[in-house]
Amino acid sequence: MIIKNKTNQIHDDEVYDLIKTVLESPGVTENTVRKELFSNKNIPESLTKYAGKIRNESYRISDYDIKELLASGYSEDAIFEITVSTSLGAASERLNIGLNALKEALNEA
Repeated sequence: MIIKNKTNQIHDDEVYDLIKTVLESPGVTENTVRKELFSNKNIPESLTKYAGKIRNESYRISDYDIKELLASGYSEDAIFEITVSTSLGAASERLNIGLNALKEALNEA
């Protein structure tokens, strides 16, 4: 097992930089919207269905979902940013849950 520090965070700096870049870099989607999608809070109503699908059943995303967003006025670039922000937020949540479980297991051993 490779452990960099006590929190088992091997790639802290890289993950931080990735999240910061996705949420704070200039884009066609407002930074506040990307942050809301990442944190799964106050998501605009027009994105609730799509964001929920990404978080809970991403394997079911289809061309129909993308066409629906395009028809609602979102550009392809915006859809990309929305998808990445939501996916990164979901992945971050799952990573933290896993790391916390690992930390608890190591403390019990």
